[in-house]
Amino acid sequence: MTEDTMQSRSLPQAQPDLPETLPDLPCDVCRDLIPLVQDGAASPTATEMVRRHMEHCESCLAFWREGAPVQPAAPDDGKVLGKIYKRLRLLVFAALGAGALFGLWLMSYGFAGQFNLLIMPAVGAAGALLLRRRWYLTPLCVAALGFVWHLSLENTGPVLGLIYAAFYGGLCLLGGVAAMLFRYAFGKEELP
Repeated sequence: MTEDTMQSRSLPQAQPDLPETLPDLPCDVCRDLIPLVQDGAASPTATEMVRRHMEHCESCLAFWREGAPVQPAAPDDGKVLGKIYKRLRLLVFAALGAGALFGLWLMSYGFAGQFNLLIMPAVGAAGALLLRRRWYLTPLCVAALGFVWHLSLENTGPVLGLIYAAFYGGLCLLGGVAAMLFRYAFGKEELP
């Protein structure tokens, strides 16, 4: 062991200028303070309280002599942010799907299509911002979803299903193009 380590493991010196009526520490608090006392980062009062506690507690004294366990390494910020980004992407994908399904439901159950004039471009814009270079997948997926929706749930037939799919896909394409243009104008990014 190095001299610094040996010195940090020797018991702290008594502080005569502190009052005699310091409270006794519980063992868990004492063990939390031991690494600070060993590093010299604890206040004189905390150091004296730890010293007094170890005078009668063999368990904490053994913990002192072993040295405080090494703190685990700090988490890698890149990995943590990567996990957060993945979760946010999943959340945005779920929101995109829910928005598209909500728009299809509105059109199918007697609500006017003017709501889709707002919903589908918003879905397309969100898809363009999320998928970046593969932004064109959002209108294609929404069009395919609209075709399947109208073909299976509405029994409209393939021709009318294609018309609805083109309508939904076109609105998403409009929102995606608008989002790409805004990102280019304000973000100084290249167009794909």
